[in-house]
Amino acid sequence: MSYFRVNCQKLINFNKGNTSKVISKFHLNQKTTELRILIVAESPREVTKLVDELTFVHQIEPHFKSYSLYNLHVDILITGLGSAFMTYHLTRALNMINYDLAINIGLAGSFDHFLEQGFVVNVIEEQFADLGVIHKNNLYTLTEEELMNEDTFPFTSGKLHSLGNFELDEIEALIPVKGITLNTLHSDPKWLAKIRDKFDPEVETMTGAAFFYVCLYEKIPFLQIRAISHFVEIRRIESWNIPNAIESLTGTTISILNELKID
Repeated sequence: MSYFRVNCQKLINFNKGNTSKVISKFHLNQKTTELRILIVAESPREVTKLVDELTFVHQIEPHFKSYSLYNLHVDILITGLGSAFMTYHLTRALNMINYDLAINIGLAGSFDHFLEQGFVVNVIEEQFADLGVIHKNNLYTLTEEELMNEDTFPFTSGKLHSLGNFELDEIEALIPVKGITLNTLHSDPKWLAKIRDKFDPEVETMTGAAFFYVCLYEKIPFLQIRAISHFVEIRRIESWNIPNAIESLTGTTISILNELKID
């Protein structure tokens, strides 16, 4: 694959003011000599090893820096934990600079022991799992409470979807998973059981759905790549393996960038 630019074309059909259907088509065929990529992470530790592989160019803002790799422009944005921080900082960055592709990288908790610590996954579906109403110790989503139409753009049946792998072999090789996003992580077994039953998630993060939401609204092609650092269970920090997850995440991210480079 060489000399391309990632393009996103959306055909949006409206039904009574709401988006009822989104048809997305991605192309990797427009020639370009430069590709600008935004890498988004929650915390500096998730990119510590990555920046060692890149060439520093300049600082845009304290938590927003520009690097290069081969002939790729690679900017790294650190947003902080939580949907509010991700939404603000990502939206601001996308309105400052035009990007060809945004990649959210970071750690995730696994609901499935098949997804072992250190595994790197491709999150293709997201839901806000704590946005709604709690009544009698049960969570009801905004759509269940009829506070939002389940197909209000950019949602489809109340979910946010990734729109393609862009024919990248490194992405195709990753396990595709469904994610949920929580601003507060839980370790109570009863509440975790409710979350599993309601959303049937495979991974959890604190920012993934917000990243999807902004990218879909801003019409920027995107990927969310996560490395499993722990299992979602009774909180035991000592059982987490963050160094191994970051090592795996860094290796996968570099491989993706190598595939994106222009020959």
